[in-house]
Amino acid sequence: MIAISKQNQLTRQILMAALLLSAMVVLSGMSFAGTVVEGCGDNKTITISSSTNWTTLCSRKLTLATKQNCVLTGSAKVHNDVTTDHNEYRFTVDNDINPLTGKKAERVLDVTQSTGADPIDLEITSVNDMRNLAPGTYTFRFLAERFSGAQDIDVNAYTMGVVCSDVQ
Repeated sequence: MIAISKQNQLTRQILMAALLLSAMVVLSGMSFAGTVVEGCGDNKTITISSSTNWTTLCSRKLTLATKQNCVLTGSAKVHNDVTTDHNEYRFTVDNDINPLTGKKAERVLDVTQSTGADPIDLEITSVNDMRNLAPGTYTFRFLAERFSGAQDIDVNAYTMGVVCSDVQ
């Protein structure tokens, strides 16, 4: 009788462990809350040719299950092949496809091409924090735009990272 009881107890423990393991596997793909990390990037060339519309270098759509604080970071390598002085370009990371200019995350790159003025390849980085985003779906973008009068310029490498975590 004692041997049967120990065998039933062992069987229950094995079944309980299997049930917990199965639940963990099934629920592991679900995001109830916590930290969300996403990103995008490529080494393909994108030409910045508009002074009236932002050019999307890359974007990521995220669904936030809870109220979140997010940090976006975008970095790009710009190939300086302009032929005139003082060509300016804007870069930003935002969840707006057409953000207002002059916002806190916007960075301006002033590119000059004359003897020894600027290197051929230039780096630009933009960082933005977004606080208290309500639950929902957002598209985060790394954007670029040339100033009026600036020549077209190529971005030949870019990366964007997005990290969101629950509001504490």
